[in-house]
Amino acid sequence: MRAFLLTAIIVIIAFVIKVDLTEGSLQFTNFYTEKTKQLQCEQQQEPDYISIQTMQDDTIHSLFALHPAKEPMTFPERLQLFYKLNPHLQLQALTAGENIKLPLSFPQQNQCEN
Repeated sequence: MRAFLLTAIIVIIAFVIKVDLTEGSLQFTNFYTEKTKQLQCEQQQEPDYISIQTMQDDTIHSLFALHPAKEPMTFPERLQLFYKLNPHLQLQALTAGENIKLPLSFPQQNQCEN
């Protein structure tokens, strides 16, 4: 009888662990609320942009002239947003055929706390 009860308990524990690992019972807890909030804030703070493919002899100035911003902004502000969207271009020149993102407006204001 003792062996039967011990086997039943082990089977029940194994079943509970299996269900917890596959379906999860911890999804209702708030372990990762701070990381989730930070990720949502970062996603909301991305500026409005268009993706374009560069051609030979394109410069940042010429691309900004061809694709004007939706709202007024100075060249340094737009350049800062450009490098935020394209961090790989900070220390190199534009090459033909490269896909880049051109900012069109500032990031939307949200209620995220910094």
